[in-house]
Amino acid sequence: MKILARAILILGPALSSAQEETRTVPAAALSKALQWMQNDDPARRAAAYRTFYLFGKEAQPAYKRTLEKAQRLHEKKLGQLVDNSRSNPFSELEIIADDLKTERERIFKLIHTDYKKQGDKVRMLINEMQGLKNKNEEIRKVAARDSTNYEKSVNTIALALAEVKRELLVLEGEELPDEKVDSDQSLAEALNNTFEGESYLKTKAIVDTVRKEVNNLTTTNSVNAAAQWANSSQKAFSKHLNEFRSLFGLGLFTMEERLSAAANGHSVDMATVGFFSHTSPVKNKKSPGDRARFAKFQHRWTGENIFVGSGSPVAAYNAWFASDGHRFIMFAKGPNLIGIGPHGRHWTMMTGRK
Repeated sequence: MKILARAILILGPALSSAQEETRTVPAAALSKALQWMQNDDPARRAAAYRTFYLFGKEAQPAYKRTLEKAQRLHEKKLGQLVDNSRSNPFSELEIIADDLKTERERIFKLIHTDYKKQGDKVRMLINEMQGLKNKNEEIRKVAARDSTNYEKSVNTIALALAEVKRELLVLEGEELPDEKVDSDQSLAEALNNTFEGESYLKTKAIVDTVRKEVNNLTTTNSVNAAAQWANSSQKAFSKHLNEFRSLFGLGLFTMEERLSAAANGHSVDMATVGFFSHTSPVKNKKSPGDRARFAKFQHRWTGENIFVGSGSPVAAYNAWFASDGHRFIMFAKGPNLIGIGPHGRHWTMMTGRK
């Protein structure tokens, strides 16, 4: 497109004065050029631009008017595409996303409130989490829709708008960068110049975010499931907790072998020595930090939960969720590593960060 745009400036002066005075753009040529400027085929649009190169400088005012009309028609076409629920698979997504954002923020504050383990408050939190889960399922279902044809149609219009914009700028004598007219930046700029284009880009960003969250959950669960050193209870707990963390868009926990060894060692010690505390009587394992170092954990530990009463991963999660301080640790923003140490009816969970 840059070569064609420069041709306006190069080709015009090559004509004689007599030719410039006598050449005009026939009405039929104007009509045909406008039609071709709206065509989905880039070659047809390029041919329309070349039509005006043949008529020299005197054709430039007509060229500008035709470009501006084509721009309005492209923008109208974009509006019809984006505003139509039949062509736009994400027409309701922005409303759903705004609602989910509000609910995430509201419920995140609730689960970080100290309710002193009140049973009615815990039941309220469980209900709130279920509601949040339903909203996440809704937005993930919408974001998973096939948008191939829709995005292709929008990009076709965006490219045409970018071409028109570039031609208009060249007519005004602006020096343009070497960036290709079909680059992501050029297309985004072309869309951002219209209300419907801005709406499309905002929705696309939401879709990308939701798909990334789902992909991260799938990937993290797969990585944890593939850990050969971990047992089924460790994997089940990590998956269960990550599912709930993903409801808030939080970073997910990757299981860490050394941190899990520290957690498991504490559970074994509590069961065999006969104590239930974060402070251990075992040599070199008094504090969580001591236990992490003893297990040769190479990163920073950030929190520890302990539980006794069941060998079930879900039972351990539920017990910690019902206890304010333990719940805060499970849903902290900073940590990205988890150590799980189940031993019979005893559980220790440790969190850490690289």
